[in-house]
Amino acid sequence: MTDEIRESEATDGMDRRTMLKGTTAAGLLGAGMAGTASADEWNRLRFEAAGDATFEYRVSVSGELKREANRDGYDTLVDENTAEGAVSKGRYDDWLFTGEITELKLSGPGRVLINGEVVEDTTEDEELPNTITLEAEEKVSYKFRVSGRVEKGPKAGTLGVDTVEGNVVRGEVGGTVEGNEDPVDTYRYSGAFSFEEASGPLTVTLDIDES
Repeated sequence: MTDEIRESEATDGMDRRTMLKGTTAAGLLGAGMAGTASADEWNRLRFEAAGDATFEYRVSVSGELKREANRDGYDTLVDENTAEGAVSKGRYDDWLFTGEITELKLSGPGRVLINGEVVEDTTEDEELPNTITLEAEEKVSYKFRVSGRVEKGPKAGTLGVDTVEGNVVRGEVGGTVEGNEDPVDTYRYSGAFSFEEASGPLTVTLDIDES
């Protein structure tokens, strides 16, 4: 992703009235550049969504806060040191601030970065209630994506041919890899599921938690 000025895009299912019902990232309060930079020096603060899900935030700082060019378009500068916003579909909002962070509330899966360093990551907080199982007799390449988060199950990636990049999965199942059989791949995920590619016959089984 490049630092280009992006046009505002519609974000499905976003409602400011229901924003920020998540938890406060207490461990980040007081974070700033104390000891490494002047309190008057501008630092970049980024809120980055994980996958398609919406990542909502509210932040206050002890100094000043202003918008950067890179924004998803759903943000509000409440006053000179407080902002709130929401990003989704892997996009991000950039802000510049001085001083230290005095308040931070987050909701949804995403990451907070200060000057390029991840200081808060909520992607692991999201439960992965659903399971997908892929089976094939002969070797089949596949690709799918989810709207939430996805990670390998116990029967995926054991032969080093399956990869997870954000919310997109690419892999191979069936046949043999270096003499080892690979008949089944499994993954755990949240959100909606969308299958995109398969190079041959493939059995796909979804175990969806509807509770």
